[in-house]
Amino acid sequence: MENTFGQMVREERERRGLSQVQLAEMAHTTQQSIDRIERDAVSRSRSAPEVAAVLGIPFPLSAGSQQAAAAQATKVVPKADLVGGVDLPIYASVRGGAVDDSLLVSPEPIDYVKRPEPLARAKNGYGLYVVGDSMEPAFRQGDLALIHPNIPPTAGDEVVVCSIDVNGDHYAVLKQLTKVTAEKWHLKQYNPPHGEPAEFTLDRKEWPVCHLVVGSYRKR
Repeated sequence: MENTFGQMVREERERRGLSQVQLAEMAHTTQQSIDRIERDAVSRSRSAPEVAAVLGIPFPLSAGSQQAAAAQATKVVPKADLVGGVDLPIYASVRGGAVDDSLLVSPEPIDYVKRPEPLARAKNGYGLYVVGDSMEPAFRQGDLALIHPNIPPTAGDEVVVCSIDVNGDHYAVLKQLTKVTAEKWHLKQYNPPHGEPAEFTLDRKEWPVCHLVVGSYRKR
């Protein structure tokens, strides 16, 4: 049985060794609000999205919102919609193929492009070039995945999951998030390479970063 949002908050808070008071301070709320969230005493809390962002867990959306998020995630942004300033950093690159072949992400931007509407107000948004075909037809080789790190992803969203090794290098894969537990990211690839499963998990300790993909830019 899948954990409730409150259970996920409590498990992640305890895993990080935080008290309810400490988490409340980090999320700019009160200990009482954290307690109500963890007991699932409220169906919707104003503090819940911030708590989810602080802990790095997905914030559950309504069914309608989930459908909208999924539609947004696979939206191909036309060139005409790249209307913002040329200040969106682009990194190379993210593997849309085999997890064992996850690619090293460049530590510094390799380019800057116009800021598309989905990232118009996300000052720390960024883009990653897609390598591989395991996420076709949603993402093709050479597409630019647009990432919004401020919106906690939820089940059904396409995400970029990143690891950090002992040297501080970042590796990344682009997949669909199907479920989150205290220990694992549950992921799916649409077009798995031969011999690979469509669904698999990654350890959150080894892959601590999970960012929402809000769209893609296809040059061709």
